Amino acid sequence: MLKELNSRQKLVLMNALKGMNQTDSYEAVYGHSPATYKCASELFNKPHFKAELQRRQEGSLRKVTDSVLSKAEKRNILASFARSRLVDLLDSDGNTKIDKNSPAAQALKEYSKKTHFDRDGNPVTSQSLKLIDPIAAIMEDNKMTGDYAPSKHLVAQRIEFEVNLVDRNKRVTVDE
Repeated sequence: MLKELNSRQKLVLMNALKGMNQTDSYEAVYGHSPATYKCASELFNKPHFKAELQRRQEGSLRKVTDSVLSKAEKRNILASFARSRLVDLLDSDGNTKIDKNSPAAQALKEYSKKTHFDRDGNPVTSQSLKLIDPIAAIMEDNKMTGDYAPSKHLVAQRIEFEVNLVDRNKRVTVDE
């Protein structure tokens, strides 16, 4: 059974989890002394401290991994954007139906509904739907998979040199 960390050790642990190195983590809690480096090293090598640090790092890594999209997930989203069509957002009567779970609704970039009145005072409703550009989604997918040839860059610079030749064998005489 591993023993529990005390409050100061927990603070050192939290500093290390925030990205501080061992010495800085220890020094921020216990203050500076000539033995800071040695004490920090000893603390970080204690089995109960090591185990707790590793457990929390793995937990943090798991949270980050769960929240970040994988490459396959990103590509699936881009594919759904590229395949989306405006007719997928209309029902059989031609009215707009936006279902949050439909791929077309996820590709919806802009939606507006305006009501104005005609000359006779009758309400006229107009709707505007815009989807994410399928070509842009395809281009982004191509970039992710490396389908484009590497781009070449030319760095043009002008370099000038000034060269002065001096004959060292020639003596300069001063006329009196």
